[in-house]
Amino acid sequence: MKSLSLLVLAVAVPGLTIGQTWDTEGNGQLSGEYNFRQVRYTSDGTGDITGEIAYFGSISFNGTGAYTLSGSNTVVSSIGPVGIPSSGTYSVAGSGYGFLSDPLVAGAAVYFLVSNHILIGSSTESGGSNGSFVNDLFIAAPATPAFTNASFSGAYTVAEFLPGQDLSSLLNPDGAGNLGTVNRSGYSAGGSIFGTVTPNSYLFSGGVGTLNFGTTAVNPQTGVTFYGQENLYMSPDTNFVFGGSPNGYDVFVGVRNVVGVTPSLTPGFYYEIGVDEDESQFASDGTANIDTYYGVFNAFLSSGAGTVIGHERLLYAGSSAEGVAYTTTYPTGSYSGPANVGQLDPSATVQYTVGAGGIRIGFGVGPWLGIEIAFPTPFPTPFGPAFVDPTGVVNTASSAPFTAGISPGEFATLYNGVNLAGSSQCWTAGPPFPTTLAGVQVLVNGSAAPIYCVGPTITFIVPYETSAAPIASIQVVNNNVSSNTVTTFVYKTTPGVFTIPSGGLGLAAAEHGDYSLITAAHPALPGETIAVYLTGLGTVFPVNGVAPVDGAATGPKGDNAVSEIEVDVAGFGSTSVVYAGLTPGDAGLYQINFQVPLTAPAGSDALAIVGPGSYSSQAVLPVGSGAGAAAAIANSPASRRGSADYHSHLPRLNRSATPHRDAAP
Repeated sequence: MKSLSLLVLAVAVPGLTIGQTWDTEGNGQLSGEYNFRQVRYTSDGTGDITGEIAYFGSISFNGTGAYTLSGSNTVVSSIGPVGIPSSGTYSVAGSGYGFLSDPLVAGAAVYFLVSNHILIGSSTESGGSNGSFVNDLFIAAPATPAFTNASFSGAYTVAEFLPGQDLSSLLNPDGAGNLGTVNRSGYSAGGSIFGTVTPNSYLFSGGVGTLNFGTTAVNPQTGVTFYGQENLYMSPDTNFVFGGSPNGYDVFVGVRNVVGVTPSLTPGFYYEIGVDEDESQFASDGTANIDTYYGVFNAFLSSGAGTVIGHERLLYAGSSAEGVAYTTTYPTGSYSGPANVGQLDPSATVQYTVGAGGIRIGFGVGPWLGIEIAFPTPFPTPFGPAFVDPTGVVNTASSAPFTAGISPGEFATLYNGVNLAGSSQCWTAGPPFPTTLAGVQVLVNGSAAPIYCVGPTITFIVPYETSAAPIASIQVVNNNVSSNTVTTFVYKTTPGVFTIPSGGLGLAAAEHGDYSLITAAHPALPGETIAVYLTGLGTVFPVNGVAPVDGAATGPKGDNAVSEIEVDVAGFGSTSVVYAGLTPGDAGLYQINFQVPLTAPAGSDALAIVGPGSYSSQAVLPVGSGAGAAAAIANSPASRRGSADYHSHLPRLNRSATPHRDAAP
């Protein structure tokens, strides 16, 4: 019995013509007339901007999956005429995750998230071809009530982006059309942007506002953000504003400032979108990389510190769309800063402000430009005799949120369900896993999945045949009582590393060549070949012509993953991945044997696993100084654990008594 045994155990993203049925339970979250702004930036393989489009006006959702666009909407384009359809379709899952037919690109989709009826999204998933990369943001909010000048009053922090520039400013509308003096601060490819702007005013007509900015008294620049006229849209509660120039390609987002208290990020789920632009190379070679993203993050307190487990879908120059699972920290109770300046993130690349309603905005700190917006998300309301939370489908090892999707062979966990099992039970006999446990089944696209544990949370293995579909529908049957059906996207890989302690934060579950556990006191060494344990590496090759069976044990040499897998340690790629596939004798549990890069620095290094369309960087790997034994692990995985050990200890690492939306997984 080995020490780790005692501790752990791109399908293309679909467009709107997919054959599988997406959960449309949330379609009613979009109903009625909305104001919207979509900005679209095209870049080449080096990151240079080659085209810009801004499209804005009115979009009407019928609540059942169809939308229409107003004929009076405006298109501003640097690349010539753009054909705009008069109508389109959309689908929203119960989670608020959905997609609509892209008004600017025929056959493409804008993928979005809805929180309190406000839509934020991007077409990032379908935005790249022939060396051209498309990044965009799409924001929409209900057009009612019909706002007047009196609706806009108080203090607002606003962040604005235009390729090559970003700014923040404090607006003080008085409810009577006056903005007073506006102080701008920000960055551009040419250096800092700052100064006062005066005189300034605003006017609402037909529920839509127009901001009128005067001239800059310091550091004058024409064509920059917060200059001339800007269209202004507001959320129904007036806590959120957004918009941009009627003749330019900028976009801004803003929040009403909280009065009398120090704002902070409240633990819970958040939906976010944003745009990033790396200008660090602009001075030397004239290029700048841009990407847009959408995703979900779970904020919680861990040992008194603010911690985030998040996931983003993004596209950047030189790459296809990727799903990035990550961890980071955030300041608690310290978003107060002077005036409109909040707290920096740990990397000192984004400045944050949290406003009324818990809404967070950020803007980039040069030379890393950009803006972002994050909305706190309400719990889905349970219904029916048994309920699967559509936001509660997570990677068992890493707790990566539901937008990460699933992959064939992955261990996945369902959190926050209601009446999904009559009792708590785990399968301890070893592979093969049963497809019914304590009267409970999990159906994935109609196929019964191998089950490991049932109870308040359910852990199962995604069937291999799921690879044939771009969408997976998931349903639980509890003693012949069927739950609602939730949907998620299917990807080739969704890697998540098991951690100690469990839940996706902490040390990677990894072994030295002598099977001893890698710890801070017994770290991996540069040049040493080690094994790390994870899930989500996707489909594996048949062994001797025999295809793998769902939930069944592998042979003594494991099964190699079909997808090419890469490993990074502290940003240094491993030059030798000896094996990536299922752990011998197990099911759902994968391992990677790789050589720690000789350049890996001593300390707690970030461990990143890269597969087709996926990038996961959550766990850390302790690395010491000196050289390790490069051939410590053989060229194929050893059969070095008893299946009973693996199954009896998996729940200790990966099952939480507290739902993942409320606390650390």
